[in-house]
Amino acid sequence: MRKIAVSFTIFMLVIFLAACGSSGEGGGASESGEDSITLAVWGSSPAESEALEETVTSFEEAKGIDVQIEVIQDNFQDALTARFAADNAPDVFYLESYVAPSFIESGVLADISGDINNQEDFYQPQIDAFKDDEGNLFAVPKDYSTLAMYVNEDMLNEAGYSVEDVPNEWDELLQFSEELQSNLDDGQASMIFDSTMARHLSGLLASGLDPVTEDNQADFTSSNEANEYLQSIVDGQDAGYLKNPKIDLGIDSAGAAFGTNQAAIMIEGNWVISALNQNYSDVSYEVLSAPTINGEEQSISFNVGYAISKDTANKDASVEFVNYMTGEGLQQWSEISGTLPPRESVAEEMNLTENENIAPHVNAAEYATVWSSGVNLPTIATSFDNYFSAALNGDMTVEEAMQAAEDEANAEIERQQ
Repeated sequence: MRKIAVSFTIFMLVIFLAACGSSGEGGGASESGEDSITLAVWGSSPAESEALEETVTSFEEAKGIDVQIEVIQDNFQDALTARFAADNAPDVFYLESYVAPSFIESGVLADISGDINNQEDFYQPQIDAFKDDEGNLFAVPKDYSTLAMYVNEDMLNEAGYSVEDVPNEWDELLQFSEELQSNLDDGQASMIFDSTMARHLSGLLASGLDPVTEDNQADFTSSNEANEYLQSIVDGQDAGYLKNPKIDLGIDSAGAAFGTNQAAIMIEGNWVISALNQNYSDVSYEVLSAPTINGEEQSISFNVGYAISKDTANKDASVEFVNYMTGEGLQQWSEISGTLPPRESVAEEMNLTENENIAPHVNAAEYATVWSSGVNLPTIATSFDNYFSAALNGDMTVEEAMQAAEDEANAEIERQQ
């Protein structure tokens, strides 16, 4: 049912946005004029909420433009789609790179290619995620996260190892994890993993498989190396040295498993640092780059940008706001929120690469695969997630699961056309 519900939601998103994009009516405009804009955001952590309020206040004082913040707590994409359908879109809104291709294709976003200052200062993969195939820009990244490898020093030391013993190559890391597992207590895991495609896209690419073809179809079957990569995860779980925190350990999050000394290694985003420092301050850990796969540096990047509604009546003020939040105000936002700035100059100003726990995440901004790949990625990822779980459960072989995922995704894509 989840699969059907997700696919239906994406289908309706495309239909609604396509209708909105072709309407040509100016319903997205704020009625309060050029001195006021509306900004739609989702509910965030207390630190991000504080950062947004303070940075927006700085913008208002500097530019004399009021910003009305609208916090959408649940189902942000659905609510935003409904706003476009009702000709009541906000002037500016958060946009995940994951769904950016659908919004760009639908024609509801303002083309801001010539409006954003100093675009070459952004980490290029982060800003490129918001461009169409012709290179036109439709949103600007406000922050990003990348995956890196977290190592629990206390657990390693108690098992007779050190951080220096942890390999940075995938196959060697699995061998080390198997060896480490035999020296851990019952209930502890060498390494925990997430089974979703969002965490493995870069691993699949490094194994010679792009799951999204040039014509936006699913491909999970054309690379034996990719199957071997996925099989290594299944084998690790079967042998007990790779564990899923929720399914195998009964813990809600990877960070909690790591922080309570139930996992020695995890590959996670920088969003866990705040929780580790605040809730598990006794745990001693180091952060390393995500392991190479087939000799390639790899990681996944998740980013969010500011987009402007095409039909806004306040484009000049909206552009000024986006330029401020991703330019003059970016350091203030990043320092208070604890997020990573997408501009290299700001990262340098904040000396982020001098922080040994942050540096692996910042360095990955240059090479990480952004979680975005065409309008059909949500459908393709849903099928992968469903069927890779079947392989992990032992209900199907990896080959059977990937064939089924490919067939299901392409059937759903055809149905939506």
